Order: sequence, then C-alpha cells, then structure tokens
Amino acid sequence: MSSSSTVLLQSVDIAIPGYKILRPIGEGGMASVFLAMQESLDREVALKVMAPALAANSEFTERFLKEGRITAKLQHQNLVTVYDIGTHAGVYYLAAEYIPDGTLKERIAEGVLSIGEILDIMVEMARGLDFAHQKGFVHRDVKPGNILFRKDGTAVLADFGIAKAMDSSSSSTVAGASIGTPDYMSPEQARAEAVDGRSDLYSLGTVLYEMLTGSPPYQAADPFTVALMHVTQPVPTLPPEYAWLQPLVNRTMAKNPAERVQTGALLAEEVHQLLTSAPEGAAALGKMASKGQARISATQSGRGATAQRTRVVNRDAKLPGWLWPAVGAVVVLLGVGIWYLTRGPSQPPLAQVLTSSPAGTVTMRPSSSSANASTADSTAGDGNITVPQTIEQQYGGDVQQMLDQADAYRKHGITSEADLGRNLVMPEGANAAELYHKVLSLQPDNQRAKQGLQDIAAFFVSFAQTACAKQLYEFCKLNAENGLKADPDNIKLKAIEKAADEAMRGIPSGN
Repeated sequence: MSSSSTVLLQSVDIAIPGYKILRPIGEGGMASVFLAMQESLDREVALKVMAPALAANSEFTERFLKEGRITAKLQHQNLVTVYDIGTHAGVYYLAAEYIPDGTLKERIAEGVLSIGEILDIMVEMARGLDFAHQKGFVHRDVKPGNILFRKDGTAVLADFGIAKAMDSSSSSTVAGASIGTPDYMSPEQARAEAVDGRSDLYSLGTVLYEMLTGSPPYQAADPFTVALMHVTQPVPTLPPEYAWLQPLVNRTMAKNPAERVQTGALLAEEVHQLLTSAPEGAAALGKMASKGQARISATQSGRGATAQRTRVVNRDAKLPGWLWPAVGAVVVLLGVGIWYLTRGPSQPPLAQVLTSSPAGTVTMRPSSSSANASTADSTAGDGNITVPQTIEQQYGGDVQQMLDQADAYRKHGITSEADLGRNLVMPEGANAAELYHKVLSLQPDNQRAKQGLQDIAAFFVSFAQTACAKQLYEFCKLNAENGLKADPDNIKLKAIEKAADEAMRGIPSGN
C-alpha cells in the first residue's frame, strides 16, 4: 500500500452513507480501494473511491462512472459484480463484490497451479469473456493481475475500466489507439487497430502460456519491443511436458484473428475436447476421477456447447509433481514495438496526480482513446459521444497551465516504468511536445518549454541508440522519428534516423 491511500483516508471525508470503512486493501491510478461493510445487507464489499484530486475533472469522473456502468451490465459468475455506484459530498465511489483470495498473478509467482486448476481457469475466463462479448463489450486488458479468486476457488475477471462497446457506431478502439498491457496484448492491439472479442481470447492464450511456464510468451528489455513481438514473432513453443496443450496455445494466440478460436464458448469446448482426446489429458482426468475429483458435466442448454458446464476439476485436485508447471525458455527474437507511443491514455496508471507546482496540483489529462484528440470517442454503454477538446479549447492562452500539464506528461512518460514513453509526442492533443511547441509559438524564448523539448529528444535518442546497437533498425528509426517531433533540428536524431533507414535498406554504413 503506497501513501496515496493513507492520504485519501486522512484528507477526505469518505463517510459514505450506508457503508462502514474497515481498512484500505489496494489502489489504482484513479482510485483507492477499501474493504467496507454495506450496512443495509451486512456484507463486505470492495469500495472503490476516486482520488479527490481527480474528482473535479469531468473526464476522470466519466471514466470512473463508465467502469461501473459497464460492469453492472455484466452479471456473470466469472465476472466481478458491481452493487452500487454514486457520489456523496463530492466523493465518487463504486461498491463491488469483495473477492478475497488473491490474484492469478500471485498464484503464478508462487508456482502452486496444477494442470486441472489451469484448465479450470481457462474455461471460467472463456465463459466470462463470452458473456461480456455477447453483451457487446471487449475487455482489452486480460492479464493475471485482473483475474481474482473467490473463496470457493472460482476465477473472476475484474477491471473493466478500459473496456469499450463493440457496436456499429463505434469500434472498440479507433485507429491510432492501443490500450492494454504489452505482455498480453494481441497483435491488432499492438498495431493500434480496432479490436473485438477475439483480442481478449488472444490475451487469454498468453495467460495460459504463462500459467504453464511461469513467464509471459515474449520478453525483452523494453515494452516497445515486447509489443511488436506479438505482431512479428511466431507463437512460442511450450516445454515438452506440455506439448499436448500446444494446439490450444496455437489456437488462442494465432496472429490473424480469423485463424483464432472465435468465441469464448468455443474455446471452453476446445479445452474439454483436448482433455478427453489427448492421452495426457485423459490420463489426468482418469486419475482425478478415480479419487472422486473430476467434475465434468454433460452439455446443457445455452449458447455454445459449454455455456453452462461446471468447472473441469475440483479446486482441491492435486497432480503428481512431474505435472507442475515448468519454467519455459524465453523466445527473444527481433521485434519492433510501437505500442507505448500510440496507445490511448485510458488505462488506470495514466490517471494519477503526477506532480505539484507553485500553480497547484497537476494531473494527467485523459485524452480520447483515439490518437487523434479530435476524433469522436464513444462512451461505452450509453451511446453518448464525447468529442475531446483541442488545446486551444482546453487551455486558451494560459501559458502557465500548458507548461504545468506538459511537465506532468514529460515527467510521467520519461520516469514511469508502467507508462514509459506515454504522452510525450502522442496522442495528438494530449502530449508534452505539442504543449511545449504551443507555448513557444506564444513565447518564443520560453526556456522551460525549450528544456522540456530537449529532455524528450534526449529520451528518444537513448532508446534509438540502444535499438540500433541491437540491430533493431525499425525500432531505432521509429524512436528517432518520434524524437524529431519534439526537436525537429536535433542533429543527433537526424543522423540516427538516416543510419537506421540505410541499414533497413541494406546500404553499407558510411555510403
């Protein structure tokens, strides 16, 4: 627990009628989460309370309320349940099901998952996602940290904060936007293309790989490279003891969405078929059944053959030690990443109080999930269209405010491990470089703006040089180009861009 939750407890009256705060249990970029008692029903809930510094920003409050509206529509045993959402005395809150038994991320780190448990989780997540997709929503951030466990062992998918509607009026992402986590994002997310439910199933496939091997499928020194390894590199191979599950990994992690398993219901069915058809799966189920542990039910009515199946095996089932997940070899091949420089800023870490200045507290402003801030952004679940404001509309001619916001973007994009590179030169209308250039158009000698642009350029010089040294020339050129957006006359960046371009075209160095 970092200090922000403590600050929230001490600085804001969070006496929300009907709820008794028990203790802080977690925090995100936009909110702190408390264990609370819902007094009318005498039940424990997870009470998410928006950070007070963000409550005055209508875009943040809309994003916070949107998460509640989306999740409230998704009543399913494998999706977190929202009980209440509202505001009291300027405090925005959301009361959700309290899920006490930790995350999948923690269980993977502990190495305690059996094959039966892994496949149970796959089936449960496939069913939960299938339900969300039928309702018209794509999650876009399926990862171990967002998979929680109830006391009975049921896996539950949480955090629909960046989910969006999939309908004819608005694609789930707009061209140029990409949201998610690099280790688990689909190729279409990495390319900043529109996504549908099949993108979530790809992410679930990466989670399967990590549950089996202990590591995400692609790893590299920086998130840029990881993102595009999802685009350019082959589906990784499982260790020999899990070769019988390779077809399942291949079907979920196919690069082309058309070649992937198409729905969560079909994915759950493929898990069941694999268990009964593969000798290893049949043997594992046979051993569990002999101990009264297998619980595969007959197909029942519902969309897809497995819409209402019970879990694959009992959570207490334990397999022999030789079937415990082994740590797989990491596939590190050439890759070029663009995700962090193009993704939209609606993931929770962006919505943070970043810095304080003499002018007051500065917060990251959320832009549209499109890279183009003038593009209409659909608000999931209610059909309303919100058109982000231009810089002129947001700031007018207030140079101090523009500088404060630019500094916040710059500091976060350069220093944040989770959001490295974000909001430095894109998306349009919500980046540091654009704000600094706007200030210089009004005050050509403003040293603070000039220094900010130099810092951004230096950031990209460092990444570009590292990429060129590794012969990742596309990545090298991309970073040089982005640096030049901040400092178009930077001699070093121009030289790097030229060298990378020549290397990509096979021109010998120095010619």
